[in-house]
Amino acid sequence: MAVITLKVVVANLEVVQRTFNRIKIYRSVTGLDGTYVEITDSGTRIPLETGKMVYDYTDSAGAAGYYYKSSYFHSVSLLESSLSDAQQGEGDFALEIVSVAELKTNYLYGLDLTDDSGTPMPDSLYEWFIKSAVSWFEHRLQLSLRPKPITSESHDYYAEDFCQYVFIKTKDYPIIDVDELRIVMPGAGGHTVQTFGREFLHVEREAGHVQVVPGYAGSGVVVLGTSGPWLPHLYGARRFIPGVFQIDYTAGFETGTLPPVLRDAIAKLASFGPLNPLGDLLGGAGIASQNLSIDGLSQGYTTTSSAMYAGYGARLAQYEKEIKQVIPTLEKYYKGLRMVVA
Repeated sequence: MAVITLKVVVANLEVVQRTFNRIKIYRSVTGLDGTYVEITDSGTRIPLETGKMVYDYTDSAGAAGYYYKSSYFHSVSLLESSLSDAQQGEGDFALEIVSVAELKTNYLYGLDLTDDSGTPMPDSLYEWFIKSAVSWFEHRLQLSLRPKPITSESHDYYAEDFCQYVFIKTKDYPIIDVDELRIVMPGAGGHTVQTFGREFLHVEREAGHVQVVPGYAGSGVVVLGTSGPWLPHLYGARRFIPGVFQIDYTAGFETGTLPPVLRDAIAKLASFGPLNPLGDLLGGAGIASQNLSIDGLSQGYTTTSSAMYAGYGARLAQYEKEIKQVIPTLEKYYKGLRMVVA
């Protein structure tokens, strides 16, 4: 468990307060598309305050892989809004891949990062777009970029793979660490026949390959190439048994190990979020040019904004071009051709 801090931004506070007076927090422990259950109650729902747009909530029983949603609620009428988009809290490793400071310094350099009144955009805005960019690349590359604990991932028994030191290709990779591999009887409530800890496991982390190789601790009790003590004699002659192997492991990249080429692409994609509204506000919302004349003297300026393009359209176009160029290289390197010939 970890302490996770969640930020909830209420963009239209005055409008929201006309109908609601509290914020509910929901959590999913089974991923982005999992089931969301409220973790606040009548005593811990966050009260909306006049003039306050950003609210913090601390989940003391959180984890890096948990997702959160929020809703607006009225404590008297019991009226509730729909749930927000899912997000992860400040415990999210996405912010260790690219920090807000790095995004501003290296990718938004030289820009006026304020609104018309000179108020800086909140860090929560940059954090949101960094998390969104990391999530987008995880889906696009089908690759875990953040540490992701996986429990009881099931794999089938093939006699050919069994004879090759129980060759297993994990469904998610790269691998940070493997806790254990189990042989479990098929069916509901299956009985664990054999457990192999780290000392038995040979792991190719980047490729997601796991094999059982007896070491000093167990070389005398493990027989490779036959079913031996691993499987009941009933299944000894079978070439295929479904769901016999279960593996617990952590996929993703450890903190600080993500390659610079990936971090660069993520940061460029994250820049799209702030660059779009900042470009619209360049010189004033919806203003492409402005002129002032007094007693024959005139002064004017023209921005790169237009009815169709934001003020920072050139930088957006360049970042988009560079992202499109690097994605095929990343896909080829990390995905390649994953196949097994039996």
